Amino acid sequence: MRNHLRLLLVSLAALSPGLCARGQSDAGPNCVLRASPGPLATFGGPATAGRGQTELGLGLGIYGEGFPNPCDIDVSSASNWFVRWRRGIASDADLGFDAEFANQADGTMVGTTKVAGRLEAGRGLRLEGGIGTSDGGDGRSVSADLAAEIGTNRLPQYTWNYYASLQVAASHGCFNPLCFPGQGAPGSRYPGAIFPLGTLGSTARFSNVGRFVMEAGLGEHISRQQPSSGYYVHLAFGVQFIVGKNRTAQPDPKTGESGYF
Repeated sequence: MRNHLRLLLVSLAALSPGLCARGQSDAGPNCVLRASPGPLATFGGPATAGRGQTELGLGLGIYGEGFPNPCDIDVSSASNWFVRWRRGIASDADLGFDAEFANQADGTMVGTTKVAGRLEAGRGLRLEGGIGTSDGGDGRSVSADLAAEIGTNRLPQYTWNYYASLQVAASHGCFNPLCFPGQGAPGSRYPGAIFPLGTLGSTARFSNVGRFVMEAGLGEHISRQQPSSGYYVHLAFGVQFIVGKNRTAQPDPKTGESGYF
């Protein structure tokens, strides 16, 4: 519990200019240096963009990581901004991309993007997956992720809606962003990792096409090439717009209320 509280405090403090958000521990391996995953934000409820619709999202966030001994850095954090575009290709499926840019505490910038698809598998249930690449300047990777999300999307009757998701991502370090054959500088190929993550969030409708989005996630990053797993927490806030042809609302069989559940 103490480690979780410390992570949350460091992440919130990362919003303050000039903070040195990395704490030094005993000398040991640098566990911060591991292949980055693609964007991990769920960013919205379980509905997809319907046929003829486009979803646009823009978010800001912070995240923190904790690394137990014997890592030489025990806490790290960064701020980031996030862009999403999805286009409906069927009544219950969409396709698009996410992009995220993180400004880390040491001044370095990491850019990551992925192509992703989503499918409404049932009322209030969405499945999604993506493949992506990242470039941190001296460390590059490819990645893939799968997620399942449940929640409500009761529009336009209710202003507030809620969602929860479980996600797992895997990353593989490379010498170049697409892992083409080649060589790089010693130490520039970071260890791959697995990232299980749980997220809770809510949306608040402010217009017929716009919603505020707020979410928090907590998970781990696990690498066979590092001595122990670390913790990961993120907070994200942003806006989401659904534009294009309106979907037809469907009544809930139990309550009779109409909405895109």
